[in-house]
Amino acid sequence: MPSRHVTLKLVPFPVHCLRLCEPLPFALCNAQGQVMLAAGDSVDYPVQFDTLTRVPLMAQEGEMTAWMRTRLGSVELAPAPPPLSQQWRDLVEQLDDALYRLRAGSDWRARLFNVHGRARALFERRPDASLYHHIYEAGHSMQKYSCHHALLTLLIAEHAAAKLGWPQAWTDSLGRAALTMNVAMRQLQDELAATRQQPTEAMRAQIDAHPEAGATLLEAQGLGDRLCLAVVRLHHEAEGEGQPLADQPPERQLARLLRRVDIFTAKISRRATRSPMSPVRAAREACLGSNGVPDEIGGAMLKAVGLYPPGCFVSLASGELAIVVARGERANVPRVAALVSPRGSPLGEPQMRDTGLERYAVRSAVAPSSVKVRPPHDRLLA
Repeated sequence: MPSRHVTLKLVPFPVHCLRLCEPLPFALCNAQGQVMLAAGDSVDYPVQFDTLTRVPLMAQEGEMTAWMRTRLGSVELAPAPPPLSQQWRDLVEQLDDALYRLRAGSDWRARLFNVHGRARALFERRPDASLYHHIYEAGHSMQKYSCHHALLTLLIAEHAAAKLGWPQAWTDSLGRAALTMNVAMRQLQDELAATRQQPTEAMRAQIDAHPEAGATLLEAQGLGDRLCLAVVRLHHEAEGEGQPLADQPPERQLARLLRRVDIFTAKISRRATRSPMSPVRAAREACLGSNGVPDEIGGAMLKAVGLYPPGCFVSLASGELAIVVARGERANVPRVAALVSPRGSPLGEPQMRDTGLERYAVRSAVAPSSVKVRPPHDRLLA
């Protein structure tokens, strides 16, 4: 990394303006003025993006002002990022666009890596709020189902992989597999989620074949990550369940985790033909065995999402209905905001409740379809 220092006036660089595989015309520095990214260089991999965005980034004031005016058509020096929910919706659109462009000669890989890096950085900055957004959206929206499902699966799978202590290279391949596992049935998945149409025999054949077809397509269009391709091929296979993870090769370990997370996120997702399962119930089914004890993967998932995942609804001992806004210090003590009074009337303003107190302890899960109040998401996420 270059060791020279910039002595001109530095101002904060808005990290949401950084793009993978897109060079900047000026240098980015840390707070001490040390160059972190030279002018004209680009960040080409999610790991590099993670490393770069772990520290506050600075840029020379005059250079960045001119660039902002050209790029954004504004004289504002550092425009405020859009709300978190909008940033995630933008990433859903960008992922859909990247997979739509999946053909030889296009820039689909750069677009995919950009989505991966930005999703990872956004989750790292605001993990609970990100889970809240995606889990609530999964239970209430069917728009761009396939790509929303892929991003939620990515967040949980990579977070669980960190709990398992897997190498970063494994996590990178796992994340790419989560984003691309359904590429061979993306449009069909969106169609089936939004309509009451029952799959035809041809559709079922496409569904059954999509792991192998997806891996073959990705490889043919230039994705060279061999571990990712193997995981995409294996992500629907149950082989090896119950065996110690360490006894299996990397691709089997990653595929087992991805398969379990895929099932969990599918259960909590709304479709035209069915209501979503409560994330609390889905988490218990995905993480706990018949003996009530989680296995290796279940334990990692439980640490990643909690017994009461953000974005799900619960009833409290007080008789109130509440939404989980963040995981707590213990899996069974989430941070919640009460929305509905014990008499069933909406509260004028959400009220934070301490579920560690007996009066406000979580009593049970509540199905999303039974809650008629729309939470003020932006205020809760703030």
